[in-house]
Amino acid sequence: MVPDPPPLTPQQGEAEPGRRRQHVVLAATSLALAMTFLDETVVGVALPTIRGDLGMSVPLSHWVPNAYILAFAALAAAGGRFGDLFGSRRIFLLGTLGFAAASLFCAFAESGGALVAARAVQGAAAAAMLPQTMAIITNTFPPERLGRAIGMYVGTASLALAAGPLVGGVLTEDLGWRSVFLLNLVPAAAVLLLAWRTVPRTPPSRSRSGFDTCGLVTLVAGLGLVVTAVMEYGGPGLPTTVVLTLLAAGLVLLYAFVRVETRNRAPLVDLDLLADRRFLGSAVLVLCAQFSFLAAVVYGAVYVQDSLGLSPAVAGLAMLPAMAPTVALAPATGALSRRFGARRLTVAGAAGGALGFALMGAAVGSHSYVPFGAALLVWGTSIPLVYNPAMSVAMAAPPAGRRGGASGLLETCLQVGGTLGTALVGAMLVRAHSGPPPLPGEAFAGGFFVTAGVLAAAAVTQTLLLRGRD
Repeated sequence: MVPDPPPLTPQQGEAEPGRRRQHVVLAATSLALAMTFLDETVVGVALPTIRGDLGMSVPLSHWVPNAYILAFAALAAAGGRFGDLFGSRRIFLLGTLGFAAASLFCAFAESGGALVAARAVQGAAAAAMLPQTMAIITNTFPPERLGRAIGMYVGTASLALAAGPLVGGVLTEDLGWRSVFLLNLVPAAAVLLLAWRTVPRTPPSRSRSGFDTCGLVTLVAGLGLVVTAVMEYGGPGLPTTVVLTLLAAGLVLLYAFVRVETRNRAPLVDLDLLADRRFLGSAVLVLCAQFSFLAAVVYGAVYVQDSLGLSPAVAGLAMLPAMAPTVALAPATGALSRRFGARRLTVAGAAGGALGFALMGAAVGSHSYVPFGAALLVWGTSIPLVYNPAMSVAMAAPPAGRRGGASGLLETCLQVGGTLGTALVGAMLVRAHSGPPPLPGEAFAGGFFVTAGVLAAAAVTQTLLLRGRD
């Protein structure tokens, strides 16, 4: 057994660790980030094949991506707190181990229900693992090298997001959909080995009495009920009265969550940050951008297979106009933001993304990939202009002592946005077509138009909140 690296003492923490250890730690955390992000995008291309192989209904199949994102969204803030309580290294290793185990269960699931349950566990493990990565990087790198390390870390995530549909398509077509989940075992094993040897232990920074259990329970239950109600509304499953009851109960619990957080001295999520208009506008933008991202990646890939008849591998290639600009433009957004201002850039990005989704909805009637691919390119070129500038503004808004809470709240907004995007667009698909799969193209148009409206509303909101500021 490899012994644990020695814990950091204040004196050791002030000295710069060896460059080699820094590079290995960055590789481990970046690989973990890529693995979790890849699982958000890779499943979209495989979804029609999974649905057919396991005999899943259309409503149940939508839970395959959404169970993962919902668990991630509901538990992301708790994962950060657990790192404070028990040490980032320990929670990171446990989260990675849990992610690998859940991936194995996904790969060998014999029913749709079993796969959805395993995906929920996978999302919970990602929520434990991912929030620790930034804390580990910050503890490992000196201030003068931290910015470059974070840039490499974020760049890895962009590559994983862009590669997800293509990787998922090739694996699904050549090796079967189960290989999409078995793929996680290799990077998970590498992360565990590298992190065990190099990530230093950090002492817990909070007492156990500081954990906000009531906030966690109300957030998880409220968000879960709301998403369930949205996904089931209009479908063949639950009666409308039951769905509306679930929605009302979820909204009540989320209201209780807000009340609990505003009164708690050690809240799970620092909602007071939303009083700053710069942070609020940026958080809304991030949420809406991720709403559109998951809607495009998951249901765009389903559309080109179900309605245009593309194979999984070709469908992965067909999504490149949406994904490639993310990698190409992300490094330039900093310079663009300095030249034109973050407000102008983010509003332009949200408006361009809205136009892209409106064109997607209009392209559905053509039953041709060319106009749909052009619409994907418009959206993919626009949406990178939102993420980095919005997150930079949000992280610059609070004082230094509250930026940890700001990061946790932004991560929660990201995952909630993705959850709502897949839930709402999936629900609209079910309502538009209650028959057996595959889904006709017209069933997708409503979801694409609604997503365009969400991005347009985000552009208007940002314009109003940051009027006169840049």
